[in-house]
Amino acid sequence: MARVLFIEPFYGGSHRAFANGLKAHSVHDIELLTLPEGEWRRRMRRGAQELAPLALDLAGPVDLILATDMLDLPAFLALTRRPFGDVPVLLYMHENQFTYPRLRGTKLNSWFGQINYLSALAADAVAFNSEFHRDDFLGALRTLGGQPNNWLVAGAIDDIAAKSSVLPVGLDLAWLDAARRPASAEPTEAPLILWNHRWEFDKAPELFARALLRLRDEGADFRVAIAGDPALNPSQALLSLPAQLGDRVVQFGRVEERSVYGRLLWESDIAVSTTRHEFFGIGMVEAMYCGCVPLAPARYNYPALIPSTHHEVCLWDDEHAFERLLRAALAGPLPEGTAFRAAAARFAWESVGPLWDEAMDEVIAVNRARR
Repeated sequence: MARVLFIEPFYGGSHRAFANGLKAHSVHDIELLTLPEGEWRRRMRRGAQELAPLALDLAGPVDLILATDMLDLPAFLALTRRPFGDVPVLLYMHENQFTYPRLRGTKLNSWFGQINYLSALAADAVAFNSEFHRDDFLGALRTLGGQPNNWLVAGAIDDIAAKSSVLPVGLDLAWLDAARRPASAEPTEAPLILWNHRWEFDKAPELFARALLRLRDEGADFRVAIAGDPALNPSQALLSLPAQLGDRVVQFGRVEERSVYGRLLWESDIAVSTTRHEFFGIGMVEAMYCGCVPLAPARYNYPALIPSTHHEVCLWDDEHAFERLLRAALAGPLPEGTAFRAAAARFAWESVGPLWDEAMDEVIAVNRARR
């Protein structure tokens, strides 16, 4: 059993759930070194400086450092070079700052993308949460490399690609089974549409709201549950829906109690994403596990999440196609949820945990062989 130091400067939300899940399901001794959830720019700029003194206070040897993309890894390693100079590092990319959507009219702040690039360059191995994400990140680097006066070193992109792999996020799905309630023999209410994402611009909630209002005007019968995190800048389009849709809105706001949220997933019929990006898609995976029919963009990681047999009825290319698929889903009958549940079950920790242990073992073994 190896001792693994897991460094997470943004210990909140899905990052916290992943760290806790890996610690609980790995055969290795994983020690968490974290900073609480906070403003993400501050975490990326200062996380290495704040965490380095805490790391230096740890007792005993470490076999592996596992760090996430929120850490300025070169800075951390420079500040802790004496105890950790020979310790191999596995960098995990939940997201990246090259291709994360930006508010309209704002420019890319290359500081944060450079942190991701240099961290990947400094790590012994880099793992991405999806094949799409790996291709997306490397593609962004190649685009940058083709621009004049860029700050990439020749050969660096190939070096990163050579040490890159894909390791999915592990999910605790057992609690969803516990939240399930027996279904009634005959559904008596209108189909329930679920939104379980943040309410901010990068999730394109305006597109979702426009479709709902048009379908309402057509006389379509539906209910809607708007869950997820309103976050710091919630969309006015979502905030106005209760007034415009009235009692069709059966849930509005973040569901704090886990069991209540689980029941909501099981009660929902259709789970919608209109996002402008998706490196993995945890919210949609959880909804699929509960039998929801997913409607999502035909890009990002969604084609890999949704069974290929259902791409035609679940994936859309533009707003018109999204509205058409949603209209058809409301008219029914809906596809049976077994295939979606099976596709989501691939990401249970019981399946993903051994993949992570194998990957960590390999990084440790390669490092020992080089000594």
